[in-house]
Amino acid sequence: MSSLTHTAHIARISIKFGSIGLIVFVILWSSITTAIKNYQKNKLENTPDVRYGKLPAIIFPQKDISNKTFSLELPKESFPKTPAVSKVFVVFRPVSTLLALEQDAQTAKKMGFTGKPVEIRTAVYQFSKPNSEQILTMNVMDGSFNLSYPYKDDQLLITSKNLPEKNQAISIAKSFLDSADKIHPDLDSGNQAVSYWSINSQGLKKVNSFSEANAIKVDFSRQKIDDIYPVVSSNPDAPPISVLISASSVETKRIIEVNYKYAPVDTESFSRYPIISAEQAYSLLTKGDYWPARDSQTNQITIKNIYLAYYEPTTLTNFMQPVYVFEGSDNFIGYVSAVTSNYISRQ
Repeated sequence: MSSLTHTAHIARISIKFGSIGLIVFVILWSSITTAIKNYQKNKLENTPDVRYGKLPAIIFPQKDISNKTFSLELPKESFPKTPAVSKVFVVFRPVSTLLALEQDAQTAKKMGFTGKPVEIRTAVYQFSKPNSEQILTMNVMDGSFNLSYPYKDDQLLITSKNLPEKNQAISIAKSFLDSADKIHPDLDSGNQAVSYWSINSQGLKKVNSFSEANAIKVDFSRQKIDDIYPVVSSNPDAPPISVLISASSVETKRIIEVNYKYAPVDTESFSRYPIISAEQAYSLLTKGDYWPARDSQTNQITIKNIYLAYYEPTTLTNFMQPVYVFEGSDNFIGYVSAVTSNYISRQ
């Protein structure tokens, strides 16, 4: 009997420690497996594949670049840590002007512009709307458009007081773009900023408060790439997409100006390219190899912030590429291309 009790005791101890050992093994195995997967993922994310070969150089708008002297005054007194490689995304472009015109004519109809398009210059067409002074101008090759209304000549707009509040204005702007299938997911989930404006016979003037305004503008920015890297444009003071809303209760006078320049980017279709470091980018900046998004009248610039971003395609390019952004004194902003030069075609 004593022998059976001892055996049962040993069995219970074996089961207890065996269970503990199994749990420890499962935890260790899970930790090792997770570590291996993370290592493989990190290795993949930090290994360039350059599937698109040499990329075209980013074409910035033409500007004169003056000689400047740069110095640093960074928050942590050191350059930011950036990855060794970065994604380059594919931009969708229409295959022909004829097909693009057909598609954009359908877009114009969704916005109420049913008049026959008139070509005013190569690949740029104007559309009219019945019983309205609104004019729609579309570039069918890059998909950009501008809607305009002669608001400075409309006295009723100047005296109207039915201006929507911030959230209502954002909703109106989104609804308008959505009606034309132009509120893409990265715009819907991106940032919408509101500013207040005053219309008078001289034109449009920005004001500081809702009480001073008779128009409200909604600016749209893309959602950050990978929720980390912002998308910057050629004009930091004028986002590529904006909707100006009046205080009028008349439907055809509600939307009085729209600027829309958006390149559809496939965020699931990309290739990884090696990029230069922030230090190397700063060296190029000091040598004058940069583009001034917002220039300064002074020649002595103190750089106070550096970060990696993506440049909003403004020309007929097939790729969206990373850039370093340099923000400095006197409101200076400069861009430096981030992809290493041996993967950039200079033709």
